Amino acid sequence: MRQALLGALLLMLAGCGATPVATAPPAQDVAGKQFDPPPAGMAAVYLYYPTTVGPALNVAVGPQTVSQLGPMTWIRVELSPGGHLLRCRGPNAGNSFSISLAPGDMRFVAVYESVGAPACTIQETNPEAGRSGVVAGTRALQT
Repeated sequence: MRQALLGALLLMLAGCGATPVATAPPAQDVAGKQFDPPPAGMAAVYLYYPTTVGPALNVAVGPQTVSQLGPMTWIRVELSPGGHLLRCRGPNAGNSFSISLAPGDMRFVAVYESVGAPACTIQETNPEAGRSGVVAGTRALQT
């Protein structure tokens, strides 16, 4: 009985762990953490998953899926100035966030889903929190 209980507990804990996602080569990870300005006339948005546990989330800009993020991963997307709809989709439900970008902007958006949450969360953060989240994580593979 004790072994069955221990086995069930271990399975539950494994289900709460981090979901692995494909990551970019180490050189791309290092390059992105330099926080270089975006190309002329463009803006840069870092989307990062700041927690250590949670499911993999699909991240999209408008209708285009740009990556799958997992705990402690991030991506950088370079976008044209103007309004953009950023979306996340997890195993339960999705969410969206509208952002308006100017040329030269560098913005940070946290994307995550807490264990037991009904949907993923997507929200802009301040540059200090964003840079810390990116530096602590690993660059995800961009699609």
